[in-house]
Amino acid sequence: MRKRRSLFFVAAILAGILIGIGYGWWLRPHLYSQADLSNLRVDFRTDYVLMTAEIYHQENDLEDARTRLQKLGIDSPEQYAQEALLAAGQLGYGQTDLQILSDLLQALSPGATVTPGVTESPQP
Repeated sequence: MRKRRSLFFVAAILAGILIGIGYGWWLRPHLYSQADLSNLRVDFRTDYVLMTAEIYHQENDLEDARTRLQKLGIDSPEQYAQEALLAAGQLGYGQTDLQILSDLLQALSPGATVTPGVTESPQP
């Protein structure tokens, strides 16, 4: 009797898992309508810019970095890099990360005075 009850229990668990997966994947899949890089929160956008800066640091391909940053939205890549550098300073990122971000910002806008955590626009 106990063996039969355990077998029924395991079968019910497996049936529940299969029904749940089937319902979630095939009958009612969730469609993401706002899954776009322009909708990222500031901290995630800062992480994205930092990852782009790390790729730029490794490959030294400025056009690729610009292309990646343009995927964030309508603002200029320089604007995103500057915002990320300021946000990284406020969020407590490490000195190495701040330096990598400032190197990217310096490469994107050579006339800007950049120090990790502080940025200034170029003077005309």
